[in-house]
Parts: sequence; C-alpha cells; structure tokens
Amino acid sequence: MPDSDLIYMDYAASTPIDPRVAARMSRLLAGGPHANPSSWHRRGTAARRIIAEAAAQVGALAGLPAEEVVFTSGATESIALAVIGAARYRKQDGRHVITSLSEHPASLNSCLALKREGFELTCLEPDQRGLITAEALRSALRSDTVLVSLMHVNNEIGVVQDIAEFAALCRAHGAWLHVDAAQGAGKRALDMKTRGIDLLSLTAHKLYGPKGVGALCVNRQRVPRIEPLLHGGGQQRALRPGTLPTHQIAGFGLACALAAAEMGAESKRVEDLGERLWRGLKATGGVLLNGAGAERAPGIISVSVEGVESSSLVNALEGVAFSLGSACSRAAAEPSAVLRCIGRAPLLAASTLRFSIGRFSTEKEIDTVCEIFARAVPALRALADEKPAIPRGSGRITVGEAGRRNAGAWVRLEARWEGNAAVETAFRVFGPPILEHAARRGASALKSQGRGLCVTDWSRQLNDALKPPPEARAALLYARDALQGCLGGGDNGPHRQAT
Repeated sequence: MPDSDLIYMDYAASTPIDPRVAARMSRLLAGGPHANPSSWHRRGTAARRIIAEAAAQVGALAGLPAEEVVFTSGATESIALAVIGAARYRKQDGRHVITSLSEHPASLNSCLALKREGFELTCLEPDQRGLITAEALRSALRSDTVLVSLMHVNNEIGVVQDIAEFAALCRAHGAWLHVDAAQGAGKRALDMKTRGIDLLSLTAHKLYGPKGVGALCVNRQRVPRIEPLLHGGGQQRALRPGTLPTHQIAGFGLACALAAAEMGAESKRVEDLGERLWRGLKATGGVLLNGAGAERAPGIISVSVEGVESSSLVNALEGVAFSLGSACSRAAAEPSAVLRCIGRAPLLAASTLRFSIGRFSTEKEIDTVCEIFARAVPALRALADEKPAIPRGSGRITVGEAGRRNAGAWVRLEARWEGNAAVETAFRVFGPPILEHAARRGASALKSQGRGLCVTDWSRQLNDALKPPPEARAALLYARDALQGCLGGGDNGPHRQAT
C-alpha cells in the first residue's frame, strides 16, 4: 500500500516534518551558508548566527536563554549526556541515581551503564494509573542521591507526571533532576526555571522537525558543569564537540518556535480528536484505555483490546500506521513495565495498541480508523471463539486442538464425516495470521482429501509454501498437530475446551 493511502497515527514515534520547517531547511541546503559554523570568516559567522537564533528558539520553549542549550543528535544522546555526564560530574557527592521502570530505554540503559560503573540504582514502579508518585520518590531519595531522571509524558500511555513536585523534592535533598521531555515538548508548557528542572532533553522529530538533531537544556543556575561523553574540537564549550549541522539546527529551532506559538490551539484540537478516537474505539466493547484516571497528554491513545491476538490485529488494521505499545522498544518480547504495573495481564498487554495523532490529523481519518477497528475486532473475536464451530447434527464430528490461548497461539480444527469424506470443516484460531492461514489450509485439505490426507506431506508443502521465519515455526506445528488430531479421532461427545 503506498504511503499516500496510509492513515498516519504514529505521531508519538515520529512526527511528519512541518512544511514550514522543510522549506526553511531546503533554503539553507540550497543557498547556504555552507560554511563550518566554527570558521571565523563571513560565511562561518552567518552560520553561527543561524545556530544562535535556533538556540534561542529552543531555549524559549524550555524557559532558558540560548547559552544554556546544547545541540545533540537527538533525545537518546541528550538523555545519555544528561544522565551519565551529570552523575560522573557529581560522583564525589554520592553514587546513587533514581529512575523509573517506565522510562524510555535511552534513560534506563544510561542508568544501567552507570550501575556498571559502580553507581547504585533505584528504579521506581509506576502506580496503577501509570504515574510515579511523590511518595515513591520521597522514600527513595537519600543523602547520597546525586541525580533523578524521570520523563514528563510517558511515551507509551501518555500520562503526565508532576514534574514540579519531583523538582521540589530533589532540591530539598540536593539531587539534580533530569527530565526526558521528548513526548511532552509542544504539548504541555514546561518552563525549566519555574518548574525547578535542572536538565531537560528534547528531540526535533517529535516536534515536526527533522530527525538527527536534539538538545540538552542545562539550567546553569543549578548545574555548573557535567562531564562530556565525546571529545573533539571544543565546540559548544567542549560539552558536546563536533561540527554543527546548520540546516538541521535551524529546522529544529523553527519547529520549537512554531510549537510555542501554536501550542494552545493545537493541543485543544488534538485533544478533541483524541476524545473522538477513544469514543469510536470503545464503542466496539472490550477495549480498555491505558492511563485512565490520570492526566494525559493530548494525542496519545493507548488501548488494550480483549479477546484478540496482537499480530492478527495489526494485520486486520491494514492501512493504519500505529504502534504496538512503544515503537522504541519493539525488540523486547516481554510486555512493558508500565503496562504490567497498571495491571494488564501479559496476553492483554501484548494486545495493546498505541494510536497517536497530531498536527495533520483530521476528523475524517479518525472516523475511518474507528470504522476499520469496528469491523476488524469483532471478526477476530469470532475467529477466536472457543464455542464449537460445527453445530451438532448427523455424521461423526472429530476435533483436533493444539496450543494454548494464554501463550498467544491456539488452534482447533473440526470436521463432520460421512464415511471417509469430510462433508463439513471449520476452524477456530487465536494467534498470528500465519496460524490462521495454516488452519484455513488444513480445513480445506480435510474437505478435499478426507481420510486420504497425509499430514506429513501436507505439513511439508505448507512449510515450502509459507517459508516461515524461525519464530513462526511453532505456530505451524500447532496447525499440524490439530490437523492430525482431527483426522485421527474424536467423536460426537462434548468438544474439548481450550486450555
């Protein structure tokens, strides 16, 4: 499907670049100045002025002057520089760092890197709303705590943390507070000095700017210095050396200026669209809103869908771009910490979708997504129904079943026999699309070949046709076992229930 036909609902993973930002960057790429901003000739000076203007625009969004903005390659580097650089600088004051289980992998892995250097690490658990409470932070703070790193808006379920209260607690204990604001910037005002934030990480590509550029904002009233991670030519006061990409930084600056100017109206419009989306999704029934009961940032709608398997749901929602949980952590097979902490069982957590909307979303797109969802979910639930698929009647009924629903893969094949002919076949499936496909082919083979079907040959032909990746081979084994069971036995007694 071409991108033009795709409904984009993954703004929390990355926003489309704003045309105004793209135009600004294009002019610089085409017309320059092309000089190195560190050069002292006229064109280098012109590039430096552009970067200074962008730093002021980024700083204005964070409530700091331009001199306190350090440009990086994105939020991951900004977070690492803040967490590791601050802790290393303050290691003589203490070696205790606090974060939470619901942080972005960039934060968690930076803290784990510190742990390998000999720092002690405390990971706070979110409550059943997905929030870190002030009480949890207060009880974790110690006299040797040098840094607390927590996000403003959770990237998976969109809940908003009480950063001002965290800052007050940190100041009272002498700890610095780093805030990952990648998801919150442009959605909620976050003045660093008013809120008492010491270090704040941003990225352009979640603000309708370009990928590959971000910033660490350093409140120098509180933070005199942090240790650099890179060493080079001394740019940006040697805190983050390297030649600065003028066009990317200019695009980032304009994206921040647009976000600051349009935040109020845009947040209200996106919030209204989010409510419209949630009303449409919940009308299907069996759809749970994650983060309910807490303040949530506009545009992130995380839902757990009962009675369906995640990859089947992804397949059924073709034409819609969204995320399963968080796009940044899909390599992990386990449900996320925040979903576990808010009480989602593993199977339900695995069937969690994150829709995120933004500046270019429309009511028509929202309504279309709701229509697609309303068709897809009931169809998948009917397919996964545990009730017998073939009604009782004349002829012998056999049943073959394999897998387990609570493991995310289960299949049942049924056949009604007259002699050696399967006059009626049906199947039930809870699992990935490849399992449904295999079950459908198994039911078809039973009907066409009856007792003459050779399961070994069928299984080999199925593998040759589908060429399954290693992780899908178990599903095809379930289909084979169910086919073997249906072909080999069963009776007109009660159908076996899934385990």
